[in-house]
Amino acid sequence: MRLFQLCISAFAAASLLSACGGGSDDDSNNQPPYQLNVKKVEGRYHNNRSASATEVKSAANFAAPQAAVISLPALDTEALIMKAAASGGALQVAQAQSVPQAQTAAQFAQLLAWRSDAQGNSSAAVRINATDAFGLRLGLVVDALPDAATVRVFREASSSQDAVGYEISGQAINSLIQTNADAGDTTQAGKTWWSADLGGDSVVLQITLPAGVSSDAVKVALPIVSNLFRDASEYAFEQADAEVLNTEPLLSLSTADSAAKAESIPSAGSCNLDVNCFIEGTDQKNAVARMLFISGGNGYFCTGTLLNDAINSNTPYFLTANHCISTQAEASSLQTDWFFRSASCNSSLLDSRSVKLTNGARLLFTNNLTQGNDMTLLVLNSAAPAGTYLAGWDANQNNGSQLVYGIHQPNGSLAKISGGFTAAYANCTATNCVPTNSGNARFYRVNWTEGVTQGGSSGSALFTRNNYVIGTLFGGESSCTAQSLPDYYGRFDQAFESGIKRFLAWSRVPF
Repeated sequence: MRLFQLCISAFAAASLLSACGGGSDDDSNNQPPYQLNVKKVEGRYHNNRSASATEVKSAANFAAPQAAVISLPALDTEALIMKAAASGGALQVAQAQSVPQAQTAAQFAQLLAWRSDAQGNSSAAVRINATDAFGLRLGLVVDALPDAATVRVFREASSSQDAVGYEISGQAINSLIQTNADAGDTTQAGKTWWSADLGGDSVVLQITLPAGVSSDAVKVALPIVSNLFRDASEYAFEQADAEVLNTEPLLSLSTADSAAKAESIPSAGSCNLDVNCFIEGTDQKNAVARMLFISGGNGYFCTGTLLNDAINSNTPYFLTANHCISTQAEASSLQTDWFFRSASCNSSLLDSRSVKLTNGARLLFTNNLTQGNDMTLLVLNSAAPAGTYLAGWDANQNNGSQLVYGIHQPNGSLAKISGGFTAAYANCTATNCVPTNSGNARFYRVNWTEGVTQGGSSGSALFTRNNYVIGTLFGGESSCTAQSLPDYYGRFDQAFESGIKRFLAWSRVPF
């Protein structure tokens, strides 16, 4: 079975979608949480403190330091894109690239030329240039870093308006590394902090120490970078006509304009439909984010969804697939793009609220195909952005055929919606899914009547027509040239009973 085959040619979509124009509030008492008899929760907009407008901001005020320069050769982009297209599942968009000059802390220290300012603060920097890269995430291996250090990562540009970057404390980096260690990961991957993607082929890493802190206390290496061989930020559109069939729609268009538009880069198959053109998912689309995370030094796209809990705690619980994120080190590398969609139905503009969170997440629950049905629950380390929605869920067994829809980021594109129905249950291995009528099966078999899924859609939620999450996307065979072939979603009710209920159905946040 091909998992998430990329759409190569356009296919006219049947018009069955209808058209229309972190932190938590924890109890202050010392009583342990207890399980609530809850198997169904309504969605709602969060009303807790929100994350800052963005963690990545203008770097116009960041001084361009004298920096040692590391130059890396171009990757074989064409071969990498072809390999990613054939692999299916989580969509690879970045390749691990060795940095020979900084494999060890001793080598990296030789690159750092520390300079002091009038206040006694000392700084040193390196500039990494990677030919033809669309973005760079730096894999900083931390043996020792003072909590008082400040790490800046920024992209210089010809004008101050194009310069972007951010800063993070040594304490925050050490906290992420400690989270990995607490989860049992003491490998190099567990000791690696990953910078955020800022776009472009050059990035500066600057470390600043306050007066009185010796540079000898900095013991870090930069053995690899994750080189984006696909552009993660483009969202240009080109017009494409879609055939409208004379059939009763499953989802409702929000405007009279039923023409589809296909994105050029990153490209979603032409049969995919803009989520903003439909009544279904009006609130739920605000729970969905595009994911970019690191595994083995490579970068991948998936999709995840915020979930509400039984006590409305505003905790940013985030549901995705195990084949996307299965370890704490991968969770720590997570960055999420929110409101990554068009500004309006078939608009050529990106939603002005689009925002990137870069602080990673904690792994709460995960199961693979051997243990269960490919599902992962995270909690974001940052509060969810203002305007996001906490999706409702139904952990009761959903029997029989019913109308469903999915909201996802196919091929890393702006958000799309697919409509269809659950056709049967199924049991899946890594390479094959077998339909069955057995209620004990671990997956739903879904047939689409509009839209499909692609690489990058992995981990996205399956919603009932009444807007409850009942599954997450494992894989499938659907494509724009084979729209009738099924996709498969892990059953939320089974993962709930296996452990997710320990977080979503307790009297207070249990951590």
